[in-house]
Amino acid sequence: MPFDPKKIKTVLFDLDGTLIDNFTAIYKCYSDVSRELGLEPKGYAQLRATVGGAISLTLSRLIGDDLAEEGVRRFREHFPQVMFDGVFTLPGGEWILDNLRQRGYKLGVFTNKDYPATTALLDFLKLSPRLDFIFGTNTPDMPWRKPDKRYTDYALGKMGALAQETLLVGDSPYDILSARNAGMHVACVTTGTHMPEALIECYGSPEIVFPNLYFVGKEVFGLPLPATTNCDLK
Repeated sequence: MPFDPKKIKTVLFDLDGTLIDNFTAIYKCYSDVSRELGLEPKGYAQLRATVGGAISLTLSRLIGDDLAEEGVRRFREHFPQVMFDGVFTLPGGEWILDNLRQRGYKLGVFTNKDYPATTALLDFLKLSPRLDFIFGTNTPDMPWRKPDKRYTDYALGKMGALAQETLLVGDSPYDILSARNAGMHVACVTTGTHMPEALIECYGSPEIVFPNLYFVGKEVFGLPLPATTNCDLK
C-alpha cells in the first residue's frame, strides 16, 4: 500500500459508483430532460462515463453548453420523481461501513451530488445510520465541488479530521485529484464511472485500484470477509 492503513482514522466515501448505483435513475432523468429539450438522448454508457463531476459539467458534455443551464434546472426539478428507480447499494457497501464503524473509524459520504438527493438516497437505502457525516453540494454553504480543495477542507473541518489520517474511497479521477489536492490518501473501486486504466493513469500506479468494496475492506483494512460473500479474491 502507498500509505500505512494503521494511521487512518477517518474514511470518506464517494456516493455514485462507490457506495451506491444510482445510474438507472440518473439516466432516466437525463433522457426525460433531453427529450423535453428536443434532443435525442445519448446512450447509457456515455452518460455513465460523464458522471462524477458537477451535474452542470455532465450535462454540458451531453447536451451542449448552450442548453446546460436549462438542462440542470430541469434535471434538479425532475430528479426527485425518479431518484429511487433501480437504486441499490453496491457489493460490500453495508459490510464495510458496519465493520469500520465497529472498529472506531469516523465515516462520511463526500459527494458532488446535491445534498437533498444524497440524504434521501442514503435514508432510502438505510445507510444514513452507518455514517457520522454526509456532505453534498448545491446548498447555501456549499458552492464548491470535488476536486476543489475548499470542499475537502470544509468536510475535514466539520469532521475534526486531519487530511493525513483520512482515506477517500471513490471511483473516478475526481476522487484521486480531491485526495491529492488536500493531502489525503485515496483508494478507488471500479464499480462506477471509470475503467481501471483511467484510474491507474490518473494516480500513476495500480496499487490503489480495487474491483469493489470487499477488496478495499480486505486488502486495506484487513477485514474478514463474511462467510456468505461470493466475492472472488483470487
